[in-house]
Amino acid sequence: MPLRLMLPFLLLTATVCPAADPLDTAKAAAGVKEVIGHMGSAGDRPGNTLASYRRAIESSAHAGETDVRTTKDGSLVCIHDADVDRTTDGKGKVAELTLAEIKKLDAGVKFDAKSKGERVPTLREVLELSKGKIGVMIDLKEEGEEYVKKITAEVREFGEPKRLVLGIRSVESAKLFRKLLPEARQIGLVPTTADIEPFAKAGVNAIRLWPKWLPDETLVPRVRKTGLELHIGAGMGTKAEVLPLLVHLPESLSSDDPTQLVKTLAELRGPKK
Repeated sequence: MPLRLMLPFLLLTATVCPAADPLDTAKAAAGVKEVIGHMGSAGDRPGNTLASYRRAIESSAHAGETDVRTTKDGSLVCIHDADVDRTTDGKGKVAELTLAEIKKLDAGVKFDAKSKGERVPTLREVLELSKGKIGVMIDLKEEGEEYVKKITAEVREFGEPKRLVLGIRSVESAKLFRKLLPEARQIGLVPTTADIEPFAKAGVNAIRLWPKWLPDETLVPRVRKTGLELHIGAGMGTKAEVLPLLVHLPESLSSDDPTQLVKTLAELRGPKK
């Protein structure tokens, strides 16, 4: 039975059965060429901290993802939200705080007591930590030529352009980065499903589809028609989460627990021959 026709059965059996067809599942798992740790390893470390990226490096993931924003004084820092309230012990908008002010904040204490003292890292710190060890995916939280040029300059000075993955959120950013960082891989984080084709035309390498969109059976064929690869978020990377996604034959998966995702894919691929 073709793997794509097995979705209903896989959804029912994912928690109790490792695979309905071991051969097809193994091939689908082997087809996942890229594992990305979401915010480093946000499931077991405070996301977007150096501790989280160290954990991603340990996981053998291909890349650790980071969200990049600009401070009041023009520094690039790694933090998910537009404000610091949820993930640190401070308050205020990232864009209204200086780097010195943000560096005083505790970015780990709200995650757990063991993480107390973790700081919000700069993009430079993440690039330097990752260099030679793991690729970096930058989720572009802002727009504009100045932002794109700053990121490009930091990547070229402190990172590895050929191992960079860009999380693209607009056609304009895709085109700019294609000119300034042509070596980097681009994943289109499309805002809506209507953006699949425009992002493809702008030069991205893959399209990210949310799992909640996948019941629409027209979307994956649309991605494939553009000739692009497919990226999907795999939650914590458990078999129950991964098996239904493999029906769509993704080339790239991300997880809050890249260690678990790497382990799951290895188990589904089976022993090397």
